[in-house]
Amino acid sequence: MAVFKKLILLFLTIAVLGAVVVMAQDDVARVAPTGSNPLYLPVITIPFGEAHIYLPVVTSAYLTAPPISIVPFSPPINTDTITDIASAGDERLFVTARQGIIHIIQPDGQLLPTPFLDISDVVTIQNWEQGLLGLVFHPNYPATPYFFVSYTRKFTNQIYIERFTVSPTDPNVASRASQTLIMRIDKTELLSLVHNGGDLSFGPDGYLYIGIGDGGPDPHYGSPDVHDPANNGHRLDTLLGKMLRIDVNGTGLLPQDNCNNEIVNFHYTIPPDNPFADGAGPNCDEIWARGLRNPWRFSFDRTTGQLFIADVGEWEREEVNLEPAGSAGGRNYGWRCWEGTFDQRNPHPEIAGGCLPQAQYTFPIYEYDQSGGCSIVGGFVYNGRMYGALRGHYVFGDFCNGTLKVLSRNPENEWYKAQEVGVGVFISTFGEDAVGELYMGTWNPANQARVYRVVAGNSPNQ
Repeated sequence: MAVFKKLILLFLTIAVLGAVVVMAQDDVARVAPTGSNPLYLPVITIPFGEAHIYLPVVTSAYLTAPPISIVPFSPPINTDTITDIASAGDERLFVTARQGIIHIIQPDGQLLPTPFLDISDVVTIQNWEQGLLGLVFHPNYPATPYFFVSYTRKFTNQIYIERFTVSPTDPNVASRASQTLIMRIDKTELLSLVHNGGDLSFGPDGYLYIGIGDGGPDPHYGSPDVHDPANNGHRLDTLLGKMLRIDVNGTGLLPQDNCNNEIVNFHYTIPPDNPFADGAGPNCDEIWARGLRNPWRFSFDRTTGQLFIADVGEWEREEVNLEPAGSAGGRNYGWRCWEGTFDQRNPHPEIAGGCLPQAQYTFPIYEYDQSGGCSIVGGFVYNGRMYGALRGHYVFGDFCNGTLKVLSRNPENEWYKAQEVGVGVFISTFGEDAVGELYMGTWNPANQARVYRVVAGNSPNQ
C-alpha cells in the first residue's frame, strides 16, 4: 500500500502544479461551454491481478496537447469509405465499410478474412453520403448480445436502424437471421440522397442516441434549394435534423407513429424524460435535441459524460457543439437560422419567419470557417492509457483538408484549438477501443481505405 500512497501523492502534486499553468490563446471559441466543470478529475484503470484500482489523475485540458500523428493499424480494406469504428468491449475493433460490410480487426491489426456481417444486398450507395453509416454494441454486451446498425436502404429513400445478434457458435460472425427493424426514417418528400447522419452511441444513461441529418438537399451538389428548405432542423414533427434518444430495452413509453417514421412491432420505447415526450402529436417523442444540419460523428466523453456533436456546415462554419452531462435535452443548435455563430437571417431574410429568439439557441464551443476545412469529422475526448498528456483533449478532424485537430480548455473554461496537423489522407471517421485508445478511418477512391491509430508525443505515457 505504501507504493500506492506515493502514487496518490504524486498525482496530487501534479494537480497543484497543473492548476497554475496559464495557456496561450489560439483560436479561442466565441462561445464558452455551458454547464461544464473545468475541474473534473478523470480516472484511469490500472490492472492488478483480477481486480482494478482507480486512481485520480489530472486532466491535461490546461496543458498544451502533445504533438499527435497517425500510424497505420490495419491493412487496406476493400472499400472507399470506413464509416465507423466500434468496440464490443474486448480487444477487437469492428469496422464498417460503406457498401454494407462489417470487418473485424484483431489486436495486432490483422483483418479477419470472413466479414462479421454483410448486408450489402440491402444497402444503397448511390451517393457517397449513403451506405452503412453507424454501428454500436449494446452496453451490456455480450450478456445482452445485441448490436445496432444504421444504413440507407436500397430501392427506398429511407434510413434504417436495425438490431442484430451474434452467432451463438462463433463470436466473430453475426447472425443475419436475427435482423430486426427498429426504426425507419422516411425522406421520400425530399427526394434527396444526402445529409443522413447515421451515427449511433449509447449514452451514460443507457439510452441509444441517433444523429440524423436534415435530409438535404445540398447546394454543393448543384441544388437550387439551400438552407434546409423544409426547415427540418427546427420542426418538431420530423426526425430529420435531430439528435434522437430511444430506449432499446423497452422500459419506457410507447412511441407514436406521428412522425416521418414507421413504428414496427414496438422494438423500442421512449424515455419518459425526453424533452418532447408528451404522448401526443405533433411533436416527435424521440427528439432529444434539434437544429442540426448533418451531425457527422458524435461521442460521449467516457469520463465526464459530456456529449460532443460535430455538425457539418454549408458555406460558412464547421462546428463542435457540447451538451453537458446531466442535460435535460431540448437544446436547439440553430440550423437553419444559424450556422455556428453565423446568422443566416442576414443574407437570407426569407427564412427569418421560422426562427426563434437568439437566446433560445445553444451555440458551439468551437467553430472554424471553410478556410480551415469544409467538412468536419467528429472525434472523441481522449481517455486512453498510453498518452497521459492527451487526456481530456477533444480530437477530431476535417475531411476536406485532411487535418487532425485538438481542442483544449484554458483556465477561463473556453475551448480553443490547441493543435492542427495535416495527415495526408482523407479522414472519414474516428473510434475508440475498449480502453479508450483512438483510431481513425479514411476515404480512399481506389477502395484502399484503412484504419490508423492516433498517437501522441514521442513515447507512451507522455
